[in-house]
Amino acid sequence: MILEFILFLSLVLIIRHWLTRPKGLPPGPRGYPIFGSGVPLDMKKVVNYQKKYGDVFTLNFFGIRFLYICDYKMMKDALGRTEFSDRPSSEGFHFLTDGKEAGVFVSNGRRWLNARRFLLRNLRNLGMGKSSLDDAIIHEARCLVEDMKRYAGKPSKFPESINIAVLNVVWQMVASRRYDLYDEEVSDFIKIIKTLQDDFFGFVILQTCPILKKILPRFIINKFFRLEVLEKTVVAAKKLFGKTIEARKAELDVSHAENVIDEYLIQMNEKTDVAEFFSEGDLMRVIFDLFAAGFDTTSNMLRWMILYAAKYPDVQKRVQEQIDEVVPRGEFPTNQHKSQLPLLEAFIHEVLRMSSLIPFGVIHVTGADTHLAGYLVPKGAYVFSMTGFAHQDPRYWESPQEFRIERFLDEDGKFISHKEGFAPFLIGKRSCLGESLARMELSIFSAALFQNFTFSPLEGQEVDLTSQNVPLANFSKDQDFLISVRN
Repeated sequence: MILEFILFLSLVLIIRHWLTRPKGLPPGPRGYPIFGSGVPLDMKKVVNYQKKYGDVFTLNFFGIRFLYICDYKMMKDALGRTEFSDRPSSEGFHFLTDGKEAGVFVSNGRRWLNARRFLLRNLRNLGMGKSSLDDAIIHEARCLVEDMKRYAGKPSKFPESINIAVLNVVWQMVASRRYDLYDEEVSDFIKIIKTLQDDFFGFVILQTCPILKKILPRFIINKFFRLEVLEKTVVAAKKLFGKTIEARKAELDVSHAENVIDEYLIQMNEKTDVAEFFSEGDLMRVIFDLFAAGFDTTSNMLRWMILYAAKYPDVQKRVQEQIDEVVPRGEFPTNQHKSQLPLLEAFIHEVLRMSSLIPFGVIHVTGADTHLAGYLVPKGAYVFSMTGFAHQDPRYWESPQEFRIERFLDEDGKFISHKEGFAPFLIGKRSCLGESLARMELSIFSAALFQNFTFSPLEGQEVDLTSQNVPLANFSKDQDFLISVRN
């Protein structure tokens, strides 16, 4: 009798699952009742689904609809529209503010728009994208070069100083402070964030499918979704950023804001229109967002550039020779040299394409029922803009799996800055707000590194250009290589 009941219930669920699929959805595997059609962050399965279903398809996972957009033009269309502009609203994504929406990265609506405009305006006023920021970047590049000389001539892995040197540039705009390249407190916090990234798969699944919290025992959630790592991150973040905010309060001059935190506090105290959603809790999240973005993406791209230079020594040599022609020895490259270094810019952009640091894009959520490419996209669908696919799409790139810096050079050897199918900083209304800063840092840091060092694999070994097994990101593998000081 029990077996018959289970079979009957299973049949009912299967029929219900098939009949309740909304009409007009993009194609995709049907999957199973309740569980859906599989883990949504499995890149190998996503690749196979794209081959089977085309440039736009859906998966269902525990009742959540996941939409994958694999064509650049479709991404451009979708992400330029308001309906595709939201972030997930799960309380877990607001872990620093007890589940309350805050900050800029995962906020929505007027709160997000307000925060983004505030940050863009103030970061630009503080030099983002302008030559006035050159001195700060050059100083950090000089410190990084001096530190890396300690590793020259012997097998070495990436020094931790890369993280803090990059972070210091944005952190001076945020808090008028720079850290020593081996500051223990900030180094430990970066390690905690990296641990969270390693466990990010479980975190994302738990937040996108909150039903799991209700049906799974607590010990399983702790074991497989590593909530203790998230809790450790919250404690460390509040300690570090709380100290930073208190330090700025003590030095605050309401007649002159020196950094983003100062301006935020002034606007909040004066209750201006821009401060509609401002609070110390929101500021904590804003700082976290800027901190994480400030060290993570650019430092990881510098690692990829070192590995690609070691993998392709002939390209590295061409870039170095052009730097030597343009920048006198004894001087550090600046943003003013950028236009005279097309080989370096082409190299940077081809590494951005090949590495595709954020291959799934950054997750969006549809705020209303809408349509894309003739298909229905229901409200609440989680949207991945698959930039990793676009960067390997033969419709935009000839022989896309080959490393060719010439893709970004015209017939006269000049750098081509805009290419269809290229979206390393994402596109649309929620594209990276620090793109211009990241471009400045990549240009100056990489020029300084190639001016002063040659990178190569160890004798008898190959450079490993496969990425770490980290969900939603292509981070380079830590490995031994050789740093040689150039004469």
